[in-house]
Order: sequence, then structure tokens, then C-alpha cells
Amino acid sequence: MSITRSPDTREGPGTGAGPGAPRGGLRLAGLPVRLTPGAQLLAMLTVLASALILPDLAPGWSALGYLAATAVLVIGFLASLIVHELAHAVVARNHGAPAGEIRIGFFGGAVHGRHEYATPRGLWRAAAAGPASSLVLAAACVGVTLGLAGLDAGRLLVVVFTGLAWINAVLAIFNLLPGAGMDGGRLVQALAWAQSGDRARGAVTAARTGQFAGALLIAGGVATLAFGYLGGIWLGLIGLAMLASSRAQAREVLAITAMAGLRVRDVVPGPGSAAAIPGWQTVRSFLDGGVQAGSTVAGSTVAGSTVADSTVADGTPSLAASGATAFPLRDFEGHAAGLLTLSQLALVPADRWDRLRLIDVATPLGQVVTTTVDEPMGQLLARLSIRPATPAALHTAGHALVIADDGTPAGVLTPDDFRRAGQLGQLADRRRAP
Repeated sequence: MSITRSPDTREGPGTGAGPGAPRGGLRLAGLPVRLTPGAQLLAMLTVLASALILPDLAPGWSALGYLAATAVLVIGFLASLIVHELAHAVVARNHGAPAGEIRIGFFGGAVHGRHEYATPRGLWRAAAAGPASSLVLAAACVGVTLGLAGLDAGRLLVVVFTGLAWINAVLAIFNLLPGAGMDGGRLVQALAWAQSGDRARGAVTAARTGQFAGALLIAGGVATLAFGYLGGIWLGLIGLAMLASSRAQAREVLAITAMAGLRVRDVVPGPGSAAAIPGWQTVRSFLDGGVQAGSTVAGSTVAGSTVADSTVADGTPSLAASGATAFPLRDFEGHAAGLLTLSQLALVPADRWDRLRLIDVATPLGQVVTTTVDEPMGQLLARLSIRPATPAALHTAGHALVIADDGTPAGVLTPDDFRRAGQLGQLADRRRAP
């Protein structure tokens, strides 16, 4: 659909950790292409739909012919999604917003990478590139369809390329809807940004436009159902999704704006040095031993909360008394190895506490958003909007691991810390106001 925020995949503190580029595999224009399990499910559904529809639209062919036609449809469908995202990535790269990976999923594609455009023109061109490429593919499929029909090549081939033409046309039109994360929404954002000269105002305008368009689609869906057409259900669902995503975008933009001028160091006091929890420690050892000494940063816990005086038998603070909800893990060299949350610990069966180590339970560093004390809070918040790539990362969504220049953990920012940062930003704005 468009370029999606993703942490940088370069190594080093503060670059943000992400899935990274896969080794080997398909690469186009220097970009790795990844088919997720969602894309595989989408392909299987396409196979099922083809098996049900093709014999009715083009009867009289052999099973092998239908199988070949289904293969062309599936490959053509996935290739259309890849070309759409590749067009986004290439144009974005030309405007200083390099992408790291093209990922195809059940709901389409996404280009993951850094995409802070310097000008609204770059945003507009990158957003328009995807639908434009889909329209070109649709026109090409129409041309092939007309050629095959003229050559009397057989109804099955005509049906297949007609279907590919419709797929690309629908892909282009659907992505031009002015919803958050859609190409149409980014086009509205670029236009509003160009007119106002304010990036944030452009994003808010795009979010409000998406909410209005979503409400119209919901109303249209209800009206369609009232006339007895069940297709109104899909129209209404699309409208609900647009309304929800646009509202979320508006909240995100307002939160980022409120944090203007704040950096990570303003929320996590001082870089300091942190002795994080050893990742090789067993779950039982950690639960019995409490939050060990040295896991504080500049007077705060690694999760940004004050450690209580309550201790267990050996004098270390108890897990309950510490008030912390997230804990950075370290490897043998003291470098950050992952992030562990209480919710992850709660899922471990008691009979496995002695066998599982903390690193086996935690979210690995490659799936954790990392930062440094010098990164602006608004920029970090924008990177936190990424969909988690693995089930383990769901537990650490909304968290950021602060890493010092030497690679050691310097703290953890939790969702509560981001809410506090927004409140601090609002107070700072009021103090600056005349």
C-alpha cells in the first residue's frame, strides 16, 4: 500500500532494531522481497477462488489447464502486489527515503524503511507511484486480453488476464482511498503539507479527511444494505477500518507534536550505566532472586519506576516491590540482548521455570525498538507505530530500549513513560506561550 515506518536495520545503538533484511531470497532493485505467512494464506485463498470460479467462466478445459491457469493467477496476483510496493520503494529512494524491505502480507504489501521525506513533493510522488504502477499493469493486462481474444487463444486465457486486469485496477482504486496508511491519505497529506508549509498540519488534515471518507463509506454501506445488496457489508467494513485508522493517525500526530523539543534523555534521566539482568539466568532464579542490584539507571529502574525498599531474603528488591514491568537483558559481554516483560513471564508454566532461561522468554533484540538518549521523542514515537513482526514482539509493543554508545542498556521507556512525555510537552508549550 505504501511505505510503513520501520526501525532502521543498521547495527548500533539507537538505530532501532527490526527484523532486518533476509539473507538470500528474491531481491528486486536491490531490495529484499519477503512473502509472509499472510501472503501464503492469500495465495491459498486465490487458489480456492480460482478452483470455484474458473470452471464456470471457462468450461470444457482439462484439470491440467485449470491448474495452469490458477498458477498464472496466483503468481500474477503476488507479482502485482510486489510491483506496486517496488514502485513506492524506488521513488522513495530517489527522494531520500530509502526502504529496507518489501513485505507482502494478507492485506497487501508494505515497504519497511526510513521514510522521513524532506519535501511534500517527495511524499506525493512516492505515494502516487504505487497506484500508477497498478494502473499500468491493468492496462497491460487489458492489452494482452484483447490480443488473446483477437487470436482466438481460448476463453480460459482471456478470463485469466481479465482477472489480472481487474485485480490491478481494484488495487489502484482501493489504495487511492484517503484513509490513514493508504496512498490516497498520503496524497492528501502531501497536498495539505504543500499548502500550509507544516508537516504536522498536513498529517492532521489527512487524518480528518480519512475520518470523513470513512463515515461516508459507512453511510453508503448502510444505504446499500437497506436496498437489499449484501455488498454494503464490505463497504461498511472498509469505512470502519478507515475511520479507526484515521483516528489513530490523528492521535499519533497530536502526540508527536506535543513531544516537540523533548528528547529521550528528558524522560530517562542521564545516560548512566546499567547492569541489566543476565539473559542466561533461569526464570526461577530471576523470580526467586528479585530485581538484582545494578539494574537501575540514574536513580530510576530500568523500566522507569523507582525501586521500592522491600527486599527478598538475600536483600535484593522483590519483583513485586520493584514496580518495574519491563527489564533489559544482557549477554556475557554486557551488551543488550533483549527485552523482558512481566506479561511474558506470566505465560511461562511453573514446571518450566527451571529449564527456560530469560532470553528464551524475552523478545530478542532484533525485534525490539531501540533508541539513544539523544533521539527526539516525537521521532521515537513515530517508530513505535510499527506492527510487531513476531508474536513475542507483541509483549514489548510500545516499549523502547535505550542503549548507550557502548551497546549496554541505559534504560527502558514504557507506554506510561510516553504518556508522561506527552504531558511534559504540553506543559512546556504552555510555559512558552505568551
